[in-house]
Amino acid sequence: MEDFFTRETGRRLILSGAAAAARGAYEAGAGLVLTYPGSPVVESFEILAEAGSPAADRCSIIINEHVAWHQALGFSLAGGRSFIIMKHVGVNAAADPMHYSAYTGVNGGMVILAGSDPGANCSTGEFDIRFYSLHTHIPIIEPRDFSETVSSVRNAFDVSERYKLPVMVIIPSALCYGVGTVDSGTVADAKRGAPFVNSRDYTCVGPLAVRRHELLMKKIAGLREAPLSCDEPSLKSAFDSCGRGALIVTSGIYYDFVKESLRETGLESAASVYAPIVTYPLNENELLGAMRAHDYKKVIFIEDLEGFLELTITSFMAENRISAEIYGKNKSDNFGELKYPAVKEILQKLLSEDYREPARPVFSLEPEPREGTFCPGCPHRAFFYALTKYLSPDDVIGGDIGCSSLPPHFSSWLTCMNSGASIASGTALAARGGQTDGGRAQKTVSLIGDSTFFHSGMQTILECAASDSNQICFILDNGWTSMTGHQPTFTTRPPAGSEKADERVSIKRVLEAFGVKRIYEADPYRVDRFMALLNELTSDVRKGFAAVIVRRECRLQAKKRAASKITNDGASKAEIFEIISARCAQCNECYSVLTCPAIFKNAGGDLYINHDICDGCGVCRQICPNGAIARIEVRS
Repeated sequence: MEDFFTRETGRRLILSGAAAAARGAYEAGAGLVLTYPGSPVVESFEILAEAGSPAADRCSIIINEHVAWHQALGFSLAGGRSFIIMKHVGVNAAADPMHYSAYTGVNGGMVILAGSDPGANCSTGEFDIRFYSLHTHIPIIEPRDFSETVSSVRNAFDVSERYKLPVMVIIPSALCYGVGTVDSGTVADAKRGAPFVNSRDYTCVGPLAVRRHELLMKKIAGLREAPLSCDEPSLKSAFDSCGRGALIVTSGIYYDFVKESLRETGLESAASVYAPIVTYPLNENELLGAMRAHDYKKVIFIEDLEGFLELTITSFMAENRISAEIYGKNKSDNFGELKYPAVKEILQKLLSEDYREPARPVFSLEPEPREGTFCPGCPHRAFFYALTKYLSPDDVIGGDIGCSSLPPHFSSWLTCMNSGASIASGTALAARGGQTDGGRAQKTVSLIGDSTFFHSGMQTILECAASDSNQICFILDNGWTSMTGHQPTFTTRPPAGSEKADERVSIKRVLEAFGVKRIYEADPYRVDRFMALLNELTSDVRKGFAAVIVRRECRLQAKKRAASKITNDGASKAEIFEIISARCAQCNECYSVLTCPAIFKNAGGDLYINHDICDGCGVCRQICPNGAIARIEVRS
């Protein structure tokens, strides 16, 4: 951490792409750093917010991206520099203030780091957020490597202040998780702003809104006429005019993919390469000059997802009557992650005169996709085990994002879409009063984590309480935003001795304030009691809305805290669980139904518990119908 926060210039640092973006914000003197946790850019926030860091007091986790954007805008309007970190789906949540912040403009630099995720490696979708720029008119920067990530974020603050606009820097998951070297730059003091001064510029109503829109369009026109690349050397487009027959247009990390592909295939002289770092607004004069000078016969677009550059540049070519063969998404998929082998193959097909289709391997080298699963001892596993006993695939189960979307044995009948979708979807489905093929009334349940409850679930809970929807809502409160690395939520248990012990938000009190009449609390580790409650709730699904707070701390956090505890005699004490082979009937309830990852089968087919993996939750012992799992106390 000391190296990351060095104020020495020119020092070589080894950083991930996410950390490089954080370094850029630190060097720029960001006075406020806000986030709602989301992969792949979680590290950008965590490295700045780490306890003891020079930037820790500037960092806050906010209830959702919509609120974070408003806070950052307010800080910027007072002259401070604000930095918001969110994943691409978080941009959807922030879309409303995103549009208006372009209308009002900013004073202090306001930069948004958005982590995109082609291939949905850590997300529920892979949306191409570059298209937001076409109607928000917020400038977009796509750095090409680790060093550019630092300089892009740093200089984005200057661009934001010069043109009075928020600026978005987009880095994909491949860059976020990759590691490279960067050289440290000069660190500016944190810019925290001055007293706020009111202005009519911040009023967007009627004719005033139209006026702000007009001024915004003039700003964008100015950016096109006086391109950013002229003002900021680090934001200069790459243009390699090696070949006159074809022009390859690309951006971000794909610039290196293209250059390496051309080198490896010996096609460097077959095409020129144009790679803008500012992809909105494009420097049209720069591109127009190159196209007219070289009269390219082919224009090839190498980019992931929907083809943002292809759309904007082909429109520009048509307006300026520039004719060429276009190769873009007609040659590559507009879904999934675009990887280096695919880029290389596309360029060979289009540029090589003697290209031959390579022999396809008889088997794929790509690993099979794996469904998610829970950690050993996860309380969610016990919850889902119990729930499967009282629901069937014919029932309506509204899932949500986060850890609750992981169970492989539930994935065929558990919905998972955007944040907060579960409860609202359940309300509409419950109103149908649907029946199964057998004539049984469908049970409607919804699942949501504690972090998502605060992010986007409270409004739908209020609606359910008002309409008394016939559904059961399970709020899985494990006290952490676990899936993205255990960031705290409003229900997180404070550290021992903390003065904030009474400051946790009570979900139960929130539900009571919303008018929810039937509120229950349950511990999924107490399987019999929990199943009795489920039996009571699911026996009659026409009693209106019920909320069940399923509370048990994330096992990884509980285990971390327990590891530091020592008994009075100085010896550590633990419980282990053993499967007694003589009693085991191999019913596979623990192995196939509970699907505990700590339970294995040996070569003879006997079940056993791997103590290196077992977390000691004891759920397997409770659900074994044969009493074949024993609890043993161990002292050392």
